[in-house]
Amino acid sequence: MRIREAHPDDAPAIAGVHVRSWQAAYRGMIPDYALENLDPGRLAGVWSRRLTGDFTAPGAGVLVAEEDRAVVAFAGFVPGPDPEDENRSVVDLETFYSVPEVWGSGTNRKLARALHEAMADGTAEQAVLRVLVANARARRFYERQGWWDTGTVADETILRGTLVVPTALYRRAL
Repeated sequence: MRIREAHPDDAPAIAGVHVRSWQAAYRGMIPDYALENLDPGRLAGVWSRRLTGDFTAPGAGVLVAEEDRAVVAFAGFVPGPDPEDENRSVVDLETFYSVPEVWGSGTNRKLARALHEAMADGTAEQAVLRVLVANARARRFYERQGWWDTGTVADETILRGTLVVPTALYRRAL
């Protein structure tokens, strides 16, 4: 397994992981029709733009985990204001997804370690992430990686504004 920075030509592979992860992890939390209508082609375009825009800013990045030269997991982060104190800067872990075949294999733990090191390269002292309140599996994973639940829950609009879901805010020292 190899972890490296993502490149724009990784966009289709990242989109595929994104869709497969959502369809497996969010079953029962997000309506089936929404999961079945996820479009890897559209997401590849989104990821291509993000890998040449948002995630190229200082203090931002996307890491991918590869097995046998195939992307099996990815994580993306950007600097921004703290959602609980806009006078403070944090690193926002916006995405962390993997194909179901690597769940429990150690791949996600290794990606998380590399991610935490990459996020700590900036000036922020803490990182934040949002996770679906109903996603107990992901919440346990993040807690084992040193993240803590702040107790802040907010509704987040996803899927191009078509669905509102409650998310829990987590935090981690860098």
